[in-house]
Amino acid sequence: MIQPELTFIKKATVEDAAIIHQLAQEIWPKAFEQILSQAQLDYMIQMMYAPAVLQSEMERGIEFYILRYNGKDSGYTAIEQKAPHSWKLHKIYLSQKLHGKGLGKYQLRNMENLVRVYGAQELWLNVNRQNKAVDFYKSQGYQIIKTEDIDIGNGYFMNDYVMRKTLG
Repeated sequence: MIQPELTFIKKATVEDAAIIHQLAQEIWPKAFEQILSQAQLDYMIQMMYAPAVLQSEMERGIEFYILRYNGKDSGYTAIEQKAPHSWKLHKIYLSQKLHGKGLGKYQLRNMENLVRVYGAQELWLNVNRQNKAVDFYKSQGYQIIKTEDIDIGNGYFMNDYVMRKTLG
């Protein structure tokens, strides 16, 4: 059970890019080790999580959030407005040690509530078609609306579902 006094999400600043980078290095490869090659994992970590990349994304309007649980930075999320009433969830990751405690739902609900405050009517995301998180998103009311194969360079592709939830 989540203990509210020990769990919170804070908006990250450019100065927090190093924290997100460190969390990504700990969490991200484990999330995809069964799906992607080590070479693609290494390439994507640099492409998406180098501190300079994270800082640049923050400066262009992507909002990052850090989950703090029991006094330790344990996960991160990122959202971006794509249209007046449409937001994209770019990232949602949690330390694998904390899976099954309701913290992923906590992160997701916080992002959904936040974008509602911003006026969003929908939240959408991309998820690798082989990722077990597809079932998690379905259980949280997201629907697959299409598939995408995104060329990310170096001969690699992201083979994703695009999922969307209408926010009421």
